[in-house]
Parts: sequence; structure tokens; C-alpha cells
Amino acid sequence: MITPQESLLGAIKYFQTRFTGRPKLVNLEITKLCNAKCDFCDYWQTRHEERIYDYRPVIKLINPLVVVITGGEPMLRKDLPDIVRQVKESSFFVFTSMVTKGDLLTVDKAKELYDAGINQIAISLDFPGKTHDTYRGVPGLWDHLSELLPEMGRRFPKGKVTLNTIIMEDNIDHIPALAAKAREWGVGISFSSYSVMKTNNETHFVHPKELERVKKLVDELIRLRKQWKGTILSTEYYLKEIPRYFETGGIPGCTAGISHIQVTPSGHLKRCSEMPITTHYSEYTPKLYDKTECTACWYACRGETQTPASIRRALEYMGVWV
Repeated sequence: MITPQESLLGAIKYFQTRFTGRPKLVNLEITKLCNAKCDFCDYWQTRHEERIYDYRPVIKLINPLVVVITGGEPMLRKDLPDIVRQVKESSFFVFTSMVTKGDLLTVDKAKELYDAGINQIAISLDFPGKTHDTYRGVPGLWDHLSELLPEMGRRFPKGKVTLNTIIMEDNIDHIPALAAKAREWGVGISFSSYSVMKTNNETHFVHPKELERVKKLVDELIRLRKQWKGTILSTEYYLKEIPRYFETGGIPGCTAGISHIQVTPSGHLKRCSEMPITTHYSEYTPKLYDKTECTACWYACRGETQTPASIRRALEYMGVWV
């Protein structure tokens, strides 16, 4: 997915961010608009928003290791390839990915994004089959993805395409099947954990009676991660903390605002996606935020950034399975 030279530059950038107090990760939210109707997110209710169009000053100032382009649905931005180029131009190294539900994605559009410099496209997929259509409120989504993803797995180098799956009570039994489907399609898969923070919807949060199933699931994912090298991209550190998160409702030690930070479509900053706006990006300094006391999520963007530092971890964080 990245060349040996890029790996070296990435390792240098990783330790540079540590020594300068810069965040490893910026979630670059380029729109809140979305054409889905997920009940665990309220972004689709957005009708109007203030946007910025040149992201180079943002990325140059914050200077992270990784930028994840998010929404809403980022593919609703017609200038998306140009945004990718702006990000890549802003530093000697910045690993750049995008999270999309994939209904607007085609092989040709993916190639345009890769040509612009994006390193990875992550496609949200929470269920095998048409149940996924129901949860996302997008008819025909599964059929589209089940045709698109195998073709992308064949056309593009390993690591360029991943699935992004939220572990929740509704899909515990489907997770191994999704991992197997990723392997079949020749793409990777990473996991995040459901949180009630966005809409206060507790329906999908894992019930305490299901904890043993979650523990068995995590053991199975760790086993498959070793067996199917390069398919399951989540780190063991992240996976092992998932049962504790669902059991206690939170994990201490969050470094939001320090290891990762959120940029809104208007160019304002938040510690993370679920916290309030604090200032405009032009006011950013490495010491802008102190430690947060919030424990209420175990999103991958949080959990993967607070793993112990090492060269191995730097490569894992950029999607290089080691």
C-alpha cells in the first residue's frame, strides 16, 4: 500500500508528531451532508452548511501523520479529488484515507482519488446482505458493494481498499462473516465500537448479557488476524479493549485533542466528533487542548491513536500489517 521510502518517511513523521506534540490523526470533516438515513447518526438532517475550500493551511498548521477525510458523505463534494491533492501537498508525508458508505463510488472514481494521492478508501459495511441497506437507509447498497468491492480488490493493490465495520449488538454474529467476505474480496477490514454519543440511541449498544459473545468474538478476530495476514487491520490492542468498553460503558485515558482532532466543514476545531467546537483552525497550537476526562466511546480513531508508541505501531497505524 505504501512504498519502503514512504514507510521511512512515515516513521520519521510519526516520531516528529510525538516530539512536537502534534496529533497523529486529523479527522477532516468536509461535509455534514449525507444521503443516507442511519438511525445512529443525525448528520443526514443537515440541509445547509458553511464550508472551506482550501485545506492546505489547515493541514500545514496542524501537520498530522494521518488525515481521514470524513462526512457526512464525503463523495457529495464534487471537489473531492482536489481536496485530496491539497492534503498531500501540505507535508512531506501525510497518510490520507477516506470513509464513505460507497453508494456513490465506482472503480473510475476510486482511480481518480488514487491518482490524486489518496492512500486508502474505507467503505462502511455493518451487515452482509440487504440488512445493511435497511440500517443505512439506502436501497440497493449491498448489491452495489458486493459487485464493486471484488472488482476493486482485483484492480487495486492490497491495502488500498478496506471495510470499516461498527461492532454493535445487532451484528455480533455477523462479524466473522464480514471478515471472511473481506478476505474473499481481497480487501482489508477494520473495526470500531458503537457509541451512543452521537444521537443518544442506546438500541445498538451491546447489552451486558451479550458480553461473553463479544469476548468470544474478539478472540476469534485475533485468531483470524494472525491466520489471514493483512485482512484484519485493527490492532490487537484495540480489539482486546472492546469487551471492557461494552462492559463498563467507557475506557479511561482518552487523548482527544492531543493524539487526534476533528476539523469541521467550516474549519473549526473540536476535540473529537462528539464534542463541541472550541476554536477556528487558525488558532491551533500543539498545546491547545489538555487531557480530557471523557470515557464514553471506543471509536477506532480514538483507540488506535492511544496505543503504545513504536515503529511497528507507526506502520500498523498507516495500514501496513506487520
